[in-house]
Amino acid sequence: MSAKSDAAMEQVAAKIIASIEAGIVDGDWKKPWAELPIAMNAVTGKQYRGGNLIALWAYGESFSPGGYWATYKQWASVGAQVRKGESGTMLVYWKRLECKTHGPDEMCSSCGRLVSNVFHVFHSDQVDGWEAPTIEQNTEARIKLAEEFVASTGAKIEHSDEGRAYYRQATDSITLPRFETFESAEAYYATVAHELIHWTKHESRLDRDMSKKVEGDAYAAEELVAELGSAMLCATLGISDTPRPDHAKYLRSWVSHLRDDYRLLWRAASLAQKAVDHLLALADEQEGDIAA
Repeated sequence: MSAKSDAAMEQVAAKIIASIEAGIVDGDWKKPWAELPIAMNAVTGKQYRGGNLIALWAYGESFSPGGYWATYKQWASVGAQVRKGESGTMLVYWKRLECKTHGPDEMCSSCGRLVSNVFHVFHSDQVDGWEAPTIEQNTEARIKLAEEFVASTGAKIEHSDEGRAYYRQATDSITLPRFETFESAEAYYATVAHELIHWTKHESRLDRDMSKKVEGDAYAAEELVAELGSAMLCATLGISDTPRPDHAKYLRSWVSHLRDDYRLLWRAASLAQKAVDHLLALADEQEGDIAA
């Protein structure tokens, strides 16, 4: 890992840790990124992913909602100009090294090794000569999309009067309070999103065991993966990621681990992205079956 990328990861982690700590108020968890949209490259149309996505949410608090970013050269390529004096947000990218002996299709001891570096992006608020596309806000359509998405995963979901939501790995099932007990449909599906991230850890899916990935509180580590993953998934579906107060104590514990090793945040974000990708792939497969 390069010194620049290492410094960038530490800087981003410090910003996110501060945001998480600011969101833990009087024992409750108030997500700093609850209302933020998916961060998207304004030129390529691609979504930012993993730790970079979380970083843009953290730094994006200083800008207006919209979530459009690009590098200096990319803005210039569409006729926009980054204003003089504006500072870019530092992100990290990873590149897989190609083996010079065997080529890209063969594997050896050096094949598959990743190297990192940094790049800077600017928010649309920092440029002149560009306007964000108008996106129609249709809450009813977003809720229907969320409903269809949840059904497409095939997850076993039960409802009870317990008043709490959880995933039980032994039965591979999600238990939720009844729909009508939630403040809104968005709050319900945001909770489902959180539990679906937990659902992906089952050995028949991603086989994610945080006790093998971190030292200390594996439960808190899994909670962070679920928090980040649900935020990513909700942003993708276009619904608000509603805070859940019962997670505050786990996140407070996890913050202490992040202070000891800031790279853990990037691991958690990477695992969260993998969980979201898995769920989206399931939805795509279901659409394919229907189309066939």
